[in-house]
Amino acid sequence: YSPASVEAKVGDTIEWVNKDVIAHTATVKGGWEVMIPPKSKGRITLKQAGAVDYFCRFHPNMKGHLNVAP
Repeated sequence: YSPASVEAKVGDTIEWVNKDVIAHTATVKGGWEVMIPPKSKGRITLKQAGAVDYFCRFHPNMKGHLNVAP
């Protein structure tokens, strides 16, 4: 993920753009999951404040971080 860490606020929409020919996810363990299809986009609107670490369920070495302010 690039950038690997993002600052956002509750109510913001985060969009991931997948330029690969394979699918990825943005997955929070015990939380949400966004499917990011090949050559497409995935998005989520943030509903809770806090720090969130996420990863790709298919490629666990891909990791990102969100800092969500109220």
